[in-house]
Amino acid sequence: MKFISAKGALFELLGSRLATHFGILVPEPAAVEINKDFADVVSEILCRQLSSPKIGIGLNFGSRVVHPMTTWLTGRTIPDAMFRDATAIFAFDALIQNPDRRAINPNLFTQGDSICVYDHETSFSFLLAIARSVKPWNLEREKYLEEHVFYTRLKSKRIDLSDFKNRLNSLNGRVLTEIKKDIPPEWMNSDFERIEAHLLAIHENTDDFIEQVTRRLA
Repeated sequence: MKFISAKGALFELLGSRLATHFGILVPEPAAVEINKDFADVVSEILCRQLSSPKIGIGLNFGSRVVHPMTTWLTGRTIPDAMFRDATAIFAFDALIQNPDRRAINPNLFTQGDSICVYDHETSFSFLLAIARSVKPWNLEREKYLEEHVFYTRLKSKRIDLSDFKNRLNSLNGRVLTEIKKDIPPEWMNSDFERIEAHLLAIHENTDDFIEQVTRRLA
């Protein structure tokens, strides 16, 4: 469970639901109700540990524990059986503009031959831009992609984005409406409409986006 703001919880849930749409393994998300008594107990424990994050009362973002799992170690090579997952995750992070899945902070673990992603609180970084890009599928200026955990391992390799492309083609307004139904009202804000517009713009320019991802890894 993460004690984060409603905005962070929205991003976490959206990241989780979108990852599932793209066939990427992710811990099952949940909205967890925190009452004052529980928050007080946790706050006291964290204070003893010299840690003092704000414990939000009400709905917080949580996820089901995944077991067994293996943490993705820094510098690890990509096994052949996981190459498809790694490629999809790179494209996915480019789609949601997630600058936080870096080599020094992978936010990944594995289960069998599958790679699982987590931590999308700082995704959708385009929301911080002063001026909105009129071509969000254009990745030429997205420098954070060069720091992605899989960038150097995928660079100059033969990649297959056909499955990701098919899933992006199917990411239409109906799918996003269904995702929206899962968002608690307490977490909803105007960011959702901007994120939706970003995703639909890329959906409508799927071929260009796939070309951009391929070019970045060429």
